[in-house]
Amino acid sequence: MLALALLLSGCASKGVIPPRKMASILHDMYILDAQIENRYEFIAMADTSSVYGALFDEYGYTVDDFNKSLDYYLHNPVKFKEIFKMAHDRYEKEAAAMDAEFADTQVVPTPDDPDEHAGKVPRGRRNRQLQASPDEIELE
Repeated sequence: MLALALLLSGCASKGVIPPRKMASILHDMYILDAQIENRYEFIAMADTSSVYGALFDEYGYTVDDFNKSLDYYLHNPVKFKEIFKMAHDRYEKEAAAMDAEFADTQVVPTPDDPDEHAGKVPRGRRNRQLQASPDEIELE
């Protein structure tokens, strides 16, 4: 029975993108989404199949591989939550590094500056999809 269970569980995940790579792909997808969202001219040009297709190619996978993997992980919520946490943690680490970099380069307005926001380097906004903590994500 144990051998059969191991065989079936191995077959179920055959062809599925490994968790760490899946987390990296999801992270990069969120970054791409944010870049497209912040540039109006990209929104009109962005065909998700071509944008994501190129990303999947970089990792050596196809859209079908990603869809199969996504389906697999959605049916395994504990694994999917771990993957999302990996992507979220990477995003938070990168965001903190960028915040620190911008803090070092931020220009302080002069006292005679009528606009208190003049001279400041904009911080940008974080991608809303990854702002939620992995614990706040509810999976069915």
